[in-house]
Amino acid sequence: MTDRLHIFASAGPDLEVEREVIGKAIASLPVPLGWVIKYTPVRGERVAPALDAVAASHFYVLVLGGDIRAPVGSELYVARQTGKKVLAFLKNVLRTPAAHVFVKDASLEWEYFRAADELGPLLQRALIEQVLEGAQTYGLSPVDWETLSALLVDLADQEKLEREQEKAAPSYRGAGKDAVIVAPGRDLPEEGVLIEKQDGPA
Repeated sequence: MTDRLHIFASAGPDLEVEREVIGKAIASLPVPLGWVIKYTPVRGERVAPALDAVAASHFYVLVLGGDIRAPVGSELYVARQTGKKVLAFLKNVLRTPAAHVFVKDASLEWEYFRAADELGPLLQRALIEQVLEGAQTYGLSPVDWETLSALLVDLADQEKLEREQEKAAPSYRGAGKDAVIVAPGRDLPEEGVLIEKQDGPA
């Protein structure tokens, strides 16, 4: 049994907002234990203590945005060497060539997110799954187990609902732009935009 759960989050300097989201998401988890959260050091901070913190952590999180910078690669290496499961999250933004190579070579199961507010629920779900797997080690009571399990179901339902809403969102495909609508069988003028006929009753 442990009094505090230690988590290390590898997140570069371009992810300041995401670092804040990580802290808030973890703090709001209904776990009757304290958390110790460590992050990738910023410029001027020593690297060695961060690598020691990775090795000593219960959970390891990697969040990548548009670029990859030292010592994130070293942190990932230590996490793997010490048997950590990597909870990897990839922001859907333009990436530098170095970041593209890192994503490809890291061979991780990335969870994608578009904005910082999407990261929180994804991280909570991944952490809850890990905490439940180690319930005895972390000293969770049956009540704690039920609470976390219920939250996990809620997060999964919310994620499913958001995916369905995205699929149901209308796609206008240019109908709201300047256009020349032609009769069937006519040639389309150079400046025209063809608006496809929709299936179903008029």
